[in-house]
Amino acid sequence: MVKSKWQSSLNNTIGNRAGLMLMTLVLLLAFALGANSLNADVIWIDELHSVLNMGVFNPPYSPFQIVESLRQYVSDHVPLYFFLGAFWAQIAGWSQFALRLLSCFFGVLMLAWLYRFAADAVNRRTAVTAVLLMSTTAFVVLHFHELRMYTMLMCLGIVHSWLYWRLAHNFRITRLTWILFILTTSLLFYTHNFSTVLFAGVGIHHLLFVKKSRRWLHIIIGWVLGAVLLLPYVPFVLEGFSHHFSHNFPTSTLKVAGAFAHLMVNGFDFLWLLLMLSFGYALWRRRNAAVLRLMCIALIMAAVLLAAQWQFKFFRITRIRYFLISWFPFVILFAWGLTSVPHWRLVTALFLLLWGIAGYQLGQPTKIVNYSLTNSVYLSYPPLHEYVYLLKDKVRSTDYLVGYTGSRRVNRKTMYAVYGWSTAAYYLEGQLGIDGKFIEKSYKGAEFEKTMKTIMDNHPYLLFAYDPGEDRPPNLDAALDIIHKDFIPCDVLVNEPDLLVQRYVNQVVDCDHQPAPIAYDNGIKVIDRFVRYVPESEVLQILTGWEAAAGDWLDPYTVSLQIITSDWRNVRQIDRRLYDNWLPWDALLLPWNVLELSTEGLPPGDYQLMLILYNRDSGEKMSGLDLTSGEAGNILPLLSFTIES
Repeated sequence: MVKSKWQSSLNNTIGNRAGLMLMTLVLLLAFALGANSLNADVIWIDELHSVLNMGVFNPPYSPFQIVESLRQYVSDHVPLYFFLGAFWAQIAGWSQFALRLLSCFFGVLMLAWLYRFAADAVNRRTAVTAVLLMSTTAFVVLHFHELRMYTMLMCLGIVHSWLYWRLAHNFRITRLTWILFILTTSLLFYTHNFSTVLFAGVGIHHLLFVKKSRRWLHIIIGWVLGAVLLLPYVPFVLEGFSHHFSHNFPTSTLKVAGAFAHLMVNGFDFLWLLLMLSFGYALWRRRNAAVLRLMCIALIMAAVLLAAQWQFKFFRITRIRYFLISWFPFVILFAWGLTSVPHWRLVTALFLLLWGIAGYQLGQPTKIVNYSLTNSVYLSYPPLHEYVYLLKDKVRSTDYLVGYTGSRRVNRKTMYAVYGWSTAAYYLEGQLGIDGKFIEKSYKGAEFEKTMKTIMDNHPYLLFAYDPGEDRPPNLDAALDIIHKDFIPCDVLVNEPDLLVQRYVNQVVDCDHQPAPIAYDNGIKVIDRFVRYVPESEVLQILTGWEAAAGDWLDPYTVSLQIITSDWRNVRQIDRRLYDNWLPWDALLLPWNVLELSTEGLPPGDYQLMLILYNRDSGEKMSGLDLTSGEAGNILPLLSFTIES
């Protein structure tokens, strides 16, 4: 008898270690699948909305700023994911890889807790199989890759369901269990509005199938307390739901249900037959109360989602991601059926092989885009993350990058009309600190020349980027001809087989010129200036770039450029209004101004070119600080020069 107990203990220990090793391998596999290509494609529009709400261009937003941004632009979202994303960005940075890694982390954590929940609710072999199924489901793994809140939602949903299961089925619990149960209730509400689907499934199950007792009542009180923590955000939640209900997509409920079922079996509908046969056989051989309860929760959650679609029509095929919250109970049911048939090891292994092959096929970009808001158009974007990697620490704040794209959408501003940020801006301005524009490779003729000329008129420091190899743009020679008319080539910053980036400067400027800013007390700033005296032509060539904190600050001010003699006599000047040629879609940045001030007829001697910014109405001169020389005053020297006899 002693030997039998010792052998049983040894077998359990070996089994526990084997299970732990297997789960470690499965989680590593899941991480590898989720982390694959995190940095291989540019972010798409919803991911751009995520980083904008985190404050990528004013990093990072405070919690109050995040809430205000969500209210103003995407009222159907709640703030927890964005809070965590902004905090994570302070640690890991704002790159797509770093921010997507947060979703991958929650995905792996979700799988670990799925194992824990399935092991407690059913058994360990069901748990391991469930994790294997979930980690190789193409539509689920897709969201490991996305800078969105869905893996976090699934993770919190499983954690909360596990806590509920332990409370409702008299597992050994502690005070911490109750605290976490209440806390995860609130966290789910603050993660996504569709967390209500989970509470509908678990809540109806609780009301109908759980024995009424003091514990039963305490669970309901716990949910109420968790919901109370949401009270400060309730008005915004209601606004978000009204936003969802305002959507009205023509997709039928039957089509949405079909897409949900199709994705749940990795796009290979034949697998439903195998799953139903194994599950039906297992249920016929032995009734399992836990499995029946999970089936009840899964069906209620799916029914609530489909009823919402039938009533409000706010789903379309590319919004099937809202069904992810209901995924885990179905996966546990699938796993239980597979591991409860005769020769279950062989059956499960063969099924997982088919499942994996189907998942690989569904995961191909040409197929998965049919069920996700990601679009094949993003595949035609330039490799912007590579631009960031290769140009980091090589650019100047005054640089303007001109590159090529297969789709003009890379420059398209989002719904954030106040900011007008684009995908290109996220990479260039958000991570490199420069501005830029990408031109379609198909551009040609007068339209192309006009676009290039507009860019060069307003940006004297160009970084021209293109693929010199097989994907060489057809209009490249035409672009270079236009640039060389008014710009001179400088250093090559990147010289790779598929990317060349060369700096060009306006012919007025020297290649080695460094930005020389001036800051005025009223918030207006000269971001750079360059002056050259050309004796042969008897002119001063003057280039200035200006910046204002708000567009309405520009109207009252005039810029005066004056030639002053050694005894401070004004002998020549030119004035212009600051808002001349102001770009209304870029309220903070004025176009660069290049002008010539003639010195013809001035007698030989020493002169200075002075800069004055004054208010036209009051005549008051603004005080400024030359950030290069440290000189301050309301009349600042730009250049000292001598006219020879």
